[in-house]
Amino acid sequence: MRFRLLSDLELEELSKDFTQFLVVQGIDDETWRKINKENREKALQIVEVFSDTVLLKVYSKVKFMSFTSEKVFSIFKIKKDRIDMLLLKSKDSKLVFNSSEPLENLLKDHIGKWELYSCSKNLGDKVPDEVHQLTLKGCQVESQENWDAISSFQKKASKKASF
Repeated sequence: MRFRLLSDLELEELSKDFTQFLVVQGIDDETWRKINKENREKALQIVEVFSDTVLLKVYSKVKFMSFTSEKVFSIFKIKKDRIDMLLLKSKDSKLVFNSSEPLENLLKDHIGKWELYSCSKNLGDKVPDEVHQLTLKGCQVESQENWDAISSFQKKASKKASF
């Protein structure tokens, strides 16, 4: 299994999709009921393939993710074959990330109280696997607006070397 098994609730919500998946696999309702009753291991394998198919499709559509803790905000830009990350760390013990104040305001109103880091990770065709790992670590789908705000902040904060 590449990702994870969908929960019973997720499978229930996707029951029509699962039925279509079974039809494409050449499994009609009667055959599925028989497999599910007589060969639980095979039934589980079919559900695993369906789960991976669904999650691959979902993870392939994710464009931005973020992780927030009290002192750190990480945001990820998901590209076809790599993930870019911007990490913002508070240097002020009184300044914490919270959902009540927009990120852009936090950056603008507290200049000089942040450390900003960036990196990229080339992943080739393993991007969906990394998105899955980020999800397991508590990352959430994020808006492009927050990426743009931090990216703009990074560009303004970068010092240009001149020769």
